[in-house]
Order: sequence, then C-alpha cells, then structure tokens
Amino acid sequence: MQTTISLNDYLYQENDTIETGSRPAHQVTGIFRTCTWWIIKLRIFYFTCIILRSPQKILDIYKRMLSLRSNVWGGDLKKLYHIGNKFYFNQYTPGWPSKAYDDLIKSELRRQAAPLDTKERLSFVFLAITRKCPMRCEHCFEWDNLNLSESFTLDDLYKVVDIYQKEGVLQIHFSGGEPMVRYKDLVKLVRYTSKKTGCWVLSSGFNVTPQTARELKEAGCKGMVISIDHYLPNRHNAFRGKEGSFVQAVKAVKYAQEAGMVTSISVCATKEFLDGKHLMPYMEFARDLGVQFVQVLEPRQVGHYAGKEVHLEDAHIGLLEKAFTTINHHPSYSQYPTMLYHGYHQRRVGCFSGSRSVYVDSAGDVHACPFCHTKSYNIIELVRGEGKALPQKENACPRFGKIA
Repeated sequence: MQTTISLNDYLYQENDTIETGSRPAHQVTGIFRTCTWWIIKLRIFYFTCIILRSPQKILDIYKRMLSLRSNVWGGDLKKLYHIGNKFYFNQYTPGWPSKAYDDLIKSELRRQAAPLDTKERLSFVFLAITRKCPMRCEHCFEWDNLNLSESFTLDDLYKVVDIYQKEGVLQIHFSGGEPMVRYKDLVKLVRYTSKKTGCWVLSSGFNVTPQTARELKEAGCKGMVISIDHYLPNRHNAFRGKEGSFVQAVKAVKYAQEAGMVTSISVCATKEFLDGKHLMPYMEFARDLGVQFVQVLEPRQVGHYAGKEVHLEDAHIGLLEKAFTTINHHPSYSQYPTMLYHGYHQRRVGCFSGSRSVYVDSAGDVHACPFCHTKSYNIIELVRGEGKALPQKENACPRFGKIA
C-alpha cells in the first residue's frame, strides 16, 4: 500500500517569502556569482573548441554538457561557495579554478563526444581505510566488515593511492569504518595524497577536535562530510547507536569550518524520517550550521539493512525530488545549503558510480559504489602482488540499471 504524503507538510508554498537565518558560510551571491558562473561556462566552451574543433560538434557537445548538468541538478544550479581560493558547487567536483577541474571537463567532453572510443576515467574514489568504528549505525553498509582485524597497512594504502593516481583520479574520499579511529595514518595519507589529488574525509565526527581538524587541513584535506542523521539529538544518537554522538558530530562540523574546510552533512532519509515530516526542519538545521552541502541518501538493502524492507516508496521519492529541485533553485530557498540527492539523476540519466567512481571497502574489495555491493576485484591482492594496472571493474547498477 502506497503512503500518501503531502508536499506542503515539508515545503513552503513556492510563492511564499521565507524568513531565514544567515546564508551558508562563504556563499557567493549577486553579480559576483553571475560573473563567476559565466567565466566557468566560457572555460568549458573554450575546452570544447580546442578538443573537438568541428563547429557542428562543438555546439552539439557543449549543449549536451549543459543539458547533462541541468538533468543532474534538476535545473541550472546557481549556488556557489568560495572557500580558500577555490569555488565549489558540488562536493564531488574539484574546486575551480584548478587543473583538476579542467581535467574533469576535458575527460567529460571526450566521453560525450566519443563514448565508445574514450577510455573511462575515474573522477573520484571512496577509500575505506579502516574496519574500526565506535558507532553501530542503523544503515551501515560496512556492517559485515566492522571491527575485524585491519586489512590495509599504511604501505598498502600508499600503493592504492599510487595506482589510482596513475589512472588520473581527481579526488579521494577517505572513509571507513570511522577513518578518524586511524587518525595518525589518515593525516600521513592525506599529506601523501594531496600532492596530486583532492582529499575529503567522511566521518561521524569521532575524534574531530580543533587540533585534528587543523592538522587535516594543513595536510591538504579540502573538506569533511559529517554524518548527522537527525536534527533531534536523541533520534541521531539512537540511529548511530551511541550516546553523545550528536554533540560530537555538530562540534566536528564547527571545527572543520574553523579550520577552513568545505563542510557537508549527510543523512539517510528513511521512511520514518520522511513520514515524520523531518526533511525541512533538517534543512533548516543544516542552514543554521552554516554547511555548504547536505547529502540526502536513500536507504539500501546492504550491510545492516540487508534483507529489510527499507526501500522508499514512490511518494517518498517524489517528495525528495521536489525538495531537491525547490531547495536548489527556488529564490525563496537561496539561503539554504545545496542539497545533493543522487536518486534524482540516477533515475534520469543513470548512475555515475562504476563509470566515474568506485568504492574500495575496508576489506579491499572494489565495488561500483557503497550501496551496490558488486565486487570486481580486491585492491590489496593487486598492490601486494605488485600489480601495475587495474583490472576490468563491474560497470552495472543493480538498482537503477543504466550507467550515465
């Protein structure tokens, strides 16, 4: 039986004027934002011209690139953040201006122009560096790997970074388990990786202090994604299976911001969360935290959720899609953080995992993404065997079918 959900229970009417607090930290507005976006688009057009050369192909592919961007974001995304000396509109896209951003655009242009002839290039890798975690999260996709003996040595991790950097990976997001459990190795790894590749850390907030946040930033970490699964402390603590984890997570966001990093919070939007009308209060909470991004994940039947009826119904998906387009594009929500909801583009243009990113779990198994456990090979066996090239990986999405 389908659940009936009224959008008005979650979102204000589109013609309402909303009284809000301060904007997300470092948000770019007005003429400066408009000019910056035009410069970025002109740079994309410049690369289109020098790579494709043919006038007809230039116009066709440039329009296709803008159309892809619009389909991914449900419109022409305008939100932009200036942190350090870079502009960000997505936690999975390198900051601009940078060689990494230019390389991403060139790679995507070649992919769009000649998809059958262009070698796939990974843009980013999720790398789980530890099996250890102090939490017992309701939705944990690493559940079967947790708190066993470590698979990776630090030397293994260096070699994994080397092999993916050789493939041209532009970003590596370090996760776990809880990567901050292995903090000393994490700092060394970020310092080693950041010479060539952008680094982010995905954490529950454990062990994030003013000092550790500052040291990560100094080592080259661009941003942190902190998991906060409710704006109500007791609900978050129950979901994470640990008392005090809410306060820890909120403090972690503040410490990362004070250190000068891009900040994002991540929430698993369960049926209970959505039916309880918690989406908009959560977005208001995120706005007040001053984060740049909010990542909304759909629950998947993997890890601790394996075999459970957790997939969202059509009404929930419709609600998330409406929230995604409204919060990101309607002027009344200009003061809210950018909302990332992967299900929107996965259902329209396909999934980017597998073709543009992979997930390396804490056992070293390589999957298309954290939520599709489709092991292709084991990276530890490869690097310990002095492997020089990556084997063919799984490139199919068991949930959505098509790959973008």
